Amino acid sequence: MVDASSVRRSVASAVALVAVAALAGGCTSREQEPPQADPSPSASPTDDGTLDFAVYGPKAVTDAYRALAEQWTSAHPETPVEVTAYDDRAQASAALAEQREAGEAPDLFLADRQDLGTLVQDEAVRRVDDLLAAREVDFGDGFSRVGLAAFSDQAALQCMPVDVSPLVVYYNPQLIELDQIAEEGRAAITAERGWTISEFGRAAAQPRRPGVRGLYVAPTLEQIAPFVVSGGGQVVDDQVEPTTLTLSDDASRDSLERLLEVVRDPGLTFGQEAIERRSALSRFKAGKLGMLLGYRDLTAELRRDPSLTFDVMPLPVLGSGATNARITGACISAGSSDEAGAADFLAALTSRSAQDALAATGYVMPANTDSLDDESFLQAGQRPLHSQVFLREVRDVQLLPATASWGELEDALSGALEDLFYEPVIDPLEDRLTAIDEASVPFLDPEAASQSPSVDPSSSPSPSD
Repeated sequence: MVDASSVRRSVASAVALVAVAALAGGCTSREQEPPQADPSPSASPTDDGTLDFAVYGPKAVTDAYRALAEQWTSAHPETPVEVTAYDDRAQASAALAEQREAGEAPDLFLADRQDLGTLVQDEAVRRVDDLLAAREVDFGDGFSRVGLAAFSDQAALQCMPVDVSPLVVYYNPQLIELDQIAEEGRAAITAERGWTISEFGRAAAQPRRPGVRGLYVAPTLEQIAPFVVSGGGQVVDDQVEPTTLTLSDDASRDSLERLLEVVRDPGLTFGQEAIERRSALSRFKAGKLGMLLGYRDLTAELRRDPSLTFDVMPLPVLGSGATNARITGACISAGSSDEAGAADFLAALTSRSAQDALAATGYVMPANTDSLDDESFLQAGQRPLHSQVFLREVRDVQLLPATASWGELEDALSGALEDLFYEPVIDPLEDRLTAIDEASVPFLDPEAASQSPSVDPSSSPSPSD
């Protein structure tokens, strides 16, 4: 039974919350085509005291949210909750934009961290720290600090994290044998010990059969950023108010050189055309790819094939541990007609019982830290056998900046980053990285960009120029 009485009973410290809030900035969502939502129930707010809750994700996750809403409604018939489900974040974000425009936003909704900047800028959410503190939700050690930081802005917790999943390496033990690749003089590679970028490369070289490769790392800021940071570099000049990418700085460039030595080796990874013909995920499922990076939701996806053998490892390190995270939160609309009822239900969603129910789907890594030690998340006996890797990796999460234009920046640089991975010749690398950094300025610091000529990151000089 999901009930507000089941939430933890210690009140948050306002000073601690503000300190956490200072770690995070805003971010934005991208325009999408109008979505096709579940036809029942309606996403429009009702006039009968019903709370509307918009969710998205795989059916197992949205069904879990529906079940939690039904349990709440059974216990609180005076404040029923109806769920509208969307297939993915893109559909949900587009629907929310349309509903806000029409003055019909749901009382509560799920949002990705990347959506927070736009939501705060548009005053679309009601901060939740004071509401949840009044309901004695524990912000101390009860919830992921990374999740709280991710959804904090303007010295307040704007939405409550419910899913905090770090980026890890998924691998096929039938192709990747960890006990054969440790560097000389080092202990055997285990999930607890982790591995270096050199050991990662040696692991990728193990598959020797035609049509099989060892690894895939996506040429995106999301996936390369942890390697940059691990090697002592920085992705941007300032984490809170970035004005430019800093991939061309010495430490960042050195880190990228070490990564590129691995991911550009055609004997270790598939080329761009091959990936366009058949995705890395499809190849991994077919036993044709040894390793790829993913979040917790990939676990449930891979379990659909009971014959597929897989496990997880931390990201390889160049110097120190670092990873990225995908973080989802539950928000209260600024225009909710029942703020108190919405806060009551949101408090219930943070309870261990509710978080256990979400974790049991296999897609979600709960923000409630008690649930992380529960069998509903660890799921002993199921793959991956080393789910504790997710728990350890959360400690090494380095959040990317949360600027309102970050999504547009990623789109604009996609071609230049792909070139780094796939073009036959990329020397001089420093020139290419400098062009990428300069191309980021219009997105991160438009005022400065307006005073200098624009730069096309794909126009970096070739060796013959």
